Amino acid sequence: NTWWHQFIKENNYRLCVNNSFSGATICHTGYRSEDYSDRSFITRMKALGCPDIIFIFGATNDYWAKSPLGEYQYADWSKKDLYSFRPAMAYMLDTMIDYYPNVEIYFLLNDGLGNEITESVRTICKHYQIDCIELKGLDKMSGHPSVKGMKQISEQVKAYMAAHGK
Repeated sequence: NTWWHQFIKENNYRLCVNNSFSGATICHTGYRSEDYSDRSFITRMKALGCPDIIFIFGATNDYWAKSPLGEYQYADWSKKDLYSFRPAMAYMLDTMIDYYPNVEIYFLLNDGLGNEITESVRTICKHYQIDCIELKGLDKMSGHPSVKGMKQISEQVKAYMAAHGK
């Protein structure tokens, strides 16, 4: 019932790697301000195989964990910078563009994440010319997509790609 399984099945894709990790943040700061450098998106971003398309569904745990936002930063990241959301998000996209040339990269932006995270994702995706698929009106249980919500995500991703000639 996951959105990605529905999406690949309905669109005749093949899953190369699912590198999701429950509770993981993009930056190195996790829940209770713990060091998540062992599981953050930026730690795992080079372990995606040889894909044609990459969907990044992130920022939800950064928002829920109240990870520091930090400043917009598009170069010269220090290890300390990567403990804040904005620099880590930019570092992730910057690195993935170089590491996965000729791969279509999409960022899925969950609904209900608050203005600061939402605007940060939009701004950073725009800077790197990464398509940002803004999910809307998802059915959720305890903040997580329900079975219906998973179907809505799959449908919204499919609709976005169709509308953009992908």
